[in-house]
Amino acid sequence: MKASEHTGSSRPEAIEVSRARFDKVYDECVLDRTFVEDIDYYYASKTRFWLAFQNIAGIGLPPGSVAVDIGGGIMGVLMSRLLQFDVIVADVNDRARTDIEKLGLRFVLIDLFRDAQPPAENVDLVVLQEVIEHIPQPPYMVMRRIVGMLKPGGRLFLTTPNGHRFRNLVYMALGKEILGIYRYPEAGEALGHQHEYTRKQMIWQSEAAGFEVERADYVQDGWTGSSLKARVAWFLSQPVGLIGYMRNSLFFTLRRSSAETSE
Repeated sequence: MKASEHTGSSRPEAIEVSRARFDKVYDECVLDRTFVEDIDYYYASKTRFWLAFQNIAGIGLPPGSVAVDIGGGIMGVLMSRLLQFDVIVADVNDRARTDIEKLGLRFVLIDLFRDAQPPAENVDLVVLQEVIEHIPQPPYMVMRRIVGMLKPGGRLFLTTPNGHRFRNLVYMALGKEILGIYRYPEAGEALGHQHEYTRKQMIWQSEAAGFEVERADYVQDGWTGSSLKARVAWFLSQPVGLIGYMRNSLFFTLRRSSAETSE
């Protein structure tokens, strides 16, 4: 699949989406489906997806832009319905395929841990939301595989937990594990968190992969946890969010250099 051509004065304008419109589509298309998590996860995640969606919409890509959403496909559904992007959803296994195809999107398999044939080339945008921390490889190696999917000037939008987040400090103080057992996955296997990165680390990884960093933000992403105990802890810890480097998440908007050529 090739990216749509947008030239001259006929180039359509990017679509602006209100929170009310986002909520309506999210409720209709995402809630009460499993995709790759349990149903409760998506009820708790609406604010997180809204914040990420605002960043993607803020890039200003017009309708018809080609996007690949790697992992789960929820943002792919939202981009397709709200921004009118031409979206492919890709993941390491088939768990989300039924929900994605019922919603009218193309689903393909991809294993970013291994060198694999990309599901598309010359695309405008790749979304990697809460994925990079599950892959036991230096991110620059994974991101170099993504470079081959993007047109020159194309963007990668990436979110990942902040390695300096307050939750990790609490877990360490209590002697709780922060990460899973670090190991290579079997083919088609989705692992838990293998590594969580700091902003400085991810900037280096992005640039080493051949990206220009357009935005690199600390974000309090609205994730309240999946249990009552976690939600109480989240509420009590809100003042810590005033300290940027202790916020929950990192949001990156990265641009493939126009001079970059895929190998």
